This record gives sequence, structure tokens and C-alpha cells, in this order.
Amino acid sequence: MFNTSDEYSRLEYFTENVAADSRRKEFDIKNHSLIHAKKNPDFLFIGDSITQYWELDAYFQTANTLLINRGIAGDTTTYLKKRFFVDALQLHPKYCILGIGINDSIDLEGDYWKQLKPKPYDIVLSNAQQNIADIIVQAKSSTTSLIITSLLPFSVPVFLHEQDRKKYVNEMNVWLENTAKHNNLIFVDYYSAITKIYEGNSVRLITYDGLHPNALGYQIMADTLKNTLYQNNIQI
Repeated sequence: MFNTSDEYSRLEYFTENVAADSRRKEFDIKNHSLIHAKKNPDFLFIGDSITQYWELDAYFQTANTLLINRGIAGDTTTYLKKRFFVDALQLHPKYCILGIGINDSIDLEGDYWKQLKPKPYDIVLSNAQQNIADIIVQAKSSTTSLIITSLLPFSVPVFLHEQDRKKYVNEMNVWLENTAKHNNLIFVDYYSAITKIYEGNSVRLITYDGLHPNALGYQIMADTLKNTLYQNNIQI
């Protein structure tokens, strides 16, 4: 990472093949444009594919509000932590909505073709939690208010370790809520809002593929976010 005369920073590519590299050039150019124009986002969404695929303008139409999407499909807590300053904090958003962690659970599957064994559950869980804790520390050193969101329920029976991954989601969500409370951060509970209506295999009705939300799934997320922020005197 380096600084130019206008104090703009960009992130160099990582030395291994990771999802976070897939939009690096795009985000560097867009970030530079925002800084050059002195446009600070009102709300910046950052996360993985669930964030990237969210057509924000279709759900949030507040006049004179700048919404920015910095989601990357396949991203994990490890690499979002590394890019958090460049893709979020250097843009000085008023609020940053963080949704990350589901792809970390892929390590519970292992890789048959690469002959990689599944990683131990406790290590996968603790690594993800530590990375998010580090992101919170970064946010606290800035003027940006971080908003933590839950992981989503899913129904993808082709996963070899579906039950372990569902356990991971449940334990992560408890930890995320408690951590948000401990740090005086807003927690947005998408999971509970969805499972009040859709449970088990019925989750597929509000997803494209059992994991990624479809239009109805994103509507539930948008309504939950709006209601939670409204309760905290924030309008989006």
C-alpha cells in the first residue's frame, strides 16, 4: 500500500490467488474517484458475494444519500481485514455495514481434488472471530460507525459438512451479537428475521441457490436493516 500526493491509498495484489484480488483494480479506481471528488459515503456496505450481489439502489432510495458497495464474491474475514482500510475507512463513510464470515466455513469442507483435509472446527471459528475483532479495532480508530450484521441461514445439502457449517453460522451469530453489544455497535439480525418465516429447506424460497438471497431475500434484509437503524435514529 502506498500514499500519493492526495493521500489516496491503494492495496497491492496479494501473493496468493484469492477472491479479494478479483475487484482490486476496479475498487482502486473507484476509491480514488471518490476521494478526488471529496465524496464521503453515507453508507458503505462491505463483505462477500451476499453484499456484492445486493442491488442497493433498488431497496434504498433516500434522496441525497450516497451508498457504496464494496462486496467481493468469495471474500473471507482474513482478506477483508487486510483491505478494510483501503476499501472502507480511507473513504470516511459515516456508516459501514459489515457482512462477512460465511466463506470462512468453506475450510470445514476441505478440498477433495487438492487432497486438503477439513480444518478443525474450533480453529476456523476462532480465526474468523479474531479477524472480525481486528476489523472492529480498525473502525474504532476512525470516525466511521461500524454496523455488524449476522450471517444468513442457508440450505445447500450438497455441502459435505452442512451440519458443521450450520453450527458455525449459529455460533458466529451469537458471538457477533455479543461482540457488537460489548463494543456498543449496532447489530442487524438478518438471520432471525428470515428464520421467523422461513426455516429448513424453505430458506430456498428466498434464495437463488440455497445460499445467496433472491429479490425476496434482499427485501427482508433491507427491511430488517431499515428497521434496526430506525430504532437507533438512523435513516437509510
